[in-house]
Amino acid sequence: MRLYVIGPVSGHERDNREAFEEARRELEAAGFKAVIPHDVVDAGDDWQLAMRQGIREMLRVRAGRPVYDGVAELPGLFGSRGARCERGVCGQLGIPHRTVGEWCAEGAAS
Repeated sequence: MRLYVIGPVSGHERDNREAFEEARRELEAAGFKAVIPHDVVDAGDDWQLAMRQGIREMLRVRAGRPVYDGVAELPGLFGSRGARCERGVCGQLGIPHRTVGEWCAEGAAS
């Protein structure tokens, strides 16, 4: 199962990369394949361009099917305008979204 990770980036040291990398490690240990925004957004891009790139990736489709099975949320999501926007897209489009911990618990139970 493939997940895209969302959470706060702007205003954090190194764009919060350490928290995203830790989330990826946790998700992969639980059996998921995880992609983080830092994999697809160019460092130094302005906020609007970075958001467009991240949302485009989160919604990517291949052969008529979504690339990602769901979205994993980092702590601090509600303090981030961009992450709230991404979460809103998930809600409107019916994309499963849970915290990293919830996905990991689900993966461990499988």
